[in-house]
Amino acid sequence: MSSSSHFSSNSLLSGSYQGRVLEVICGDEKSNESTFEINNKIIVLIKDQLHTLSLQENVGIFQGALISFEVTENGRVEKVKTEQSPVNFDAEGDVLRWRCPAKYPSRMELLRTRQQIIRGIREWFEQQDFIETETPVLVHAPSPESQLFPIKTNSGFLVTSPEFQMKRLLTGGFEKIYQLARCFRNAESGPLHNPEFTLLEWYRINEPLEVLMSDIEQVVMHLIETVSTESFVREKPLPPWPRVTVCDLFKNHLNIILDGSESAVQLREKAQQSGYADLLDGISDLSKLTESLAYEQIFFRLWNQIDSEFCGSIPLFVYEWPMPLASLAKPCPKHSGFADRVELYVNGMELANGFGELTDAAEQRRRFEQDLRNRNSEGRESVPLDENFLKSLEQGLPKCSGMALGVDRLIMWLCDVKHIREVLCFAEDEI
Repeated sequence: MSSSSHFSSNSLLSGSYQGRVLEVICGDEKSNESTFEINNKIIVLIKDQLHTLSLQENVGIFQGALISFEVTENGRVEKVKTEQSPVNFDAEGDVLRWRCPAKYPSRMELLRTRQQIIRGIREWFEQQDFIETETPVLVHAPSPESQLFPIKTNSGFLVTSPEFQMKRLLTGGFEKIYQLARCFRNAESGPLHNPEFTLLEWYRINEPLEVLMSDIEQVVMHLIETVSTESFVREKPLPPWPRVTVCDLFKNHLNIILDGSESAVQLREKAQQSGYADLLDGISDLSKLTESLAYEQIFFRLWNQIDSEFCGSIPLFVYEWPMPLASLAKPCPKHSGFADRVELYVNGMELANGFGELTDAAEQRRRFEQDLRNRNSEGRESVPLDENFLKSLEQGLPKCSGMALGVDRLIMWLCDVKHIREVLCFAEDEI
């Protein structure tokens, strides 16, 4: 680290401090890299701020040393002490992993903000009389959805979502519940993905999905108003945020009319007629895929084209998804062929995914079995079905809606961060 590196110009108030020596600046010819004489300077990292200290004591100092000292009322540095043994200082290691002194906000500052955001989330849900739940991280049966890669252990699977267990609580009489859950999905890494992540999930009995969409808006407003941080570097668009159907997006951006009844082959024909055949290049032979998997592959090729056009800085709720993409959502009560499902997008990120929940046990089993056929069609390992969850549905899951929101991505958006690792204590490759 050179003496020209960026550092804080803030002077330290009187008091006791501990820090890390990042650079020794020698001021006379008798000095060397490990020691120096009176009236020389060092650059010290305290928390995530750099400070330049002028020493008035003849103390042996070396780069990377842990140091303690006191600052007097007149700004004099006294009682300087260092660790006696040299350290293996590595600028690429943990010393600077979180503090990043040449960057603002530092990763440490973002993690401080993360703590405030999580506390603010809990505050809002407590104010709304929700009960916070803690369901198991290790389960016997994960979600069988074909796009998920659950992590298998000797005793079962790490949860991809707490959804099944939380819905069982609803069957058992709970009415308003939420959870900040650690979830795990293998084969998901990149700027927006980490195999282990934090999911905020909540459910309301006898409320439509629109209420949970408003919940998100209110949570974000609460965070903007109550979290005290400089990490919110830009003003965020305030709610209410726009809401649009999948049908409208397909019509406006691709000139494709979805009616909810088209097969995979028919969807492909509509794409070709609208001039988007090139978007489907490289898709597997549809005859080798299940109908639902073929539809999904074609749909998301088209969706990715739309996504690049509509996904801006203003959050957008996208609702009423085609039934082949219903997952655990019930059919839309007003529009046949579409599911009561919503997703929230901003800046190229999916922030949240919610359902008017399916309560039909027989239909849910049929969908799960279809998921298993999809997994087999793609050569993926089969997983056991959660019979306890299906039995709970048979006993009568009340009418309800649920929402899952990626906490790490929410923090990324609020703090204008481009990579998920910046808001995590440890990313996958740092463990």
